[in-house]
Amino acid sequence: MNDEIILRKQAVELHLKGFNKSEIAEKLGKSRQWVHKWIGRYLQIGGDSWYKSLSTAPGKIINKTKGEIEDLVVSIRTALDGQKYSQKGALSIMYEFKRIGITPPSITTINRILKRHHLVGESMNKMVKKKIIQIIILSFSRWIWLAQNTLLEASVFTFWILLIRKIIMQEFIL
Repeated sequence: MNDEIILRKQAVELHLKGFNKSEIAEKLGKSRQWVHKWIGRYLQIGGDSWYKSLSTAPGKIINKTKGEIEDLVVSIRTALDGQKYSQKGALSIMYEFKRIGITPPSITTINRILKRHHLVGESMNKMVKKKIIQIIILSFSRWIWLAQNTLLEASVFTFWILLIRKIIMQEFIL
């Protein structure tokens, strides 16, 4: 059994024996609020599960889109995909909602639903940017290769010039 659970049970036992919350807190090395919480949980829940930690997750998600609306967004999107030359973005889906007579969710919500269902493709701008970056990287790597070879040729050229100069200088000195 967990040490924390043992302490919780001890706190309740001491409370039932008549100790006040401050004394219990001092004996167990916990805060008075901690003792108050677990005694309250024992009195409120009782039974065998009062000492277990409860989930802190919210019981209900307030802003969650209803399943029917989400299904309708997906079905409208797939219907628009089937039509030739049709716009199929969030604004078009919103227009279809209004045409059917249903209050549409916001554009942001429609975009989130489309993304969640993997119905949003890569935009043309992103594809163009990727292609431009690839071209720049390729050009840069070619430029580096050219610069390296030029430097290599320049160093060989410099070596020959120095060698010739040395030979010429020796002839004039002799």
